[in-house]
Amino acid sequence: MDSEAVFLDDVIDESIEMQTMHPALFDDLMADGWRLLGRAIVRHNFAMSFGQLCRTIPLRVRLDNFRFSRSQQRLLRRNRHLRVESRPILLTPEKETLFAKHAQHRFLERRPESLISFLSRQAHQEPVRGQEYNIFDPEGRLLACSFVHFGEEAVSATYCFFDPEYSALSLGNYTMLLELSDAIATGKKYYYHGYCYDIPSQFDYKRNFNGLERLDWRSGNWEQSGREPLRSRDFPVQVSD
Repeated sequence: MDSEAVFLDDVIDESIEMQTMHPALFDDLMADGWRLLGRAIVRHNFAMSFGQLCRTIPLRVRLDNFRFSRSQQRLLRRNRHLRVESRPILLTPEKETLFAKHAQHRFLERRPESLISFLSRQAHQEPVRGQEYNIFDPEGRLLACSFVHFGEEAVSATYCFFDPEYSALSLGNYTMLLELSDAIATGKKYYYHGYCYDIPSQFDYKRNFNGLERLDWRSGNWEQSGREPLRSRDFPVQVSD
């Protein structure tokens, strides 16, 4: 109990209402550990993971230092048969149906009822320009959707979901690689892809990227981390974030 009390002495738990803003201001917020969540922009340095109190660690990729690993190159080649469409974010009944299927299989705790939990109806322009990637199989079936927002130098990977029947295609990782490719091609400096915990968790896949940096909450500085392997632990569910 004493260690938990000490931990909570430096708690960060902040939220501001979603609003349109200049892309440079968006960059500043991302660099300070903020992220998008529905109708709010939030940041917090703690979380509960299956009943355990832990710290959150914001992550980003410095694109100058990013290189595709051999396994990531193989994934891109393996999914070349899929069709990718990119356009401004638009929430539709088809996406809500796919999200509901995803949520049913992927969330054991705090299962969201709607995609609105993660994206606003104005996500194509709030807080900055938003773009979606839609992944289809050769027959035209929607398999995955991911959403990003653009600052001047930063790209935020806002959310992703996919059909759990196609988990073998690693669609969450695949959409991240597509987003990284486009961020590099458009001259961005940073790719913000959420956070992990200071304990093994379902978010550990986000640590497996070259050019990785993590935010030190105490100093406010981003520290080079490098690609980190998945930590050994069994999890009952994987959650996209």
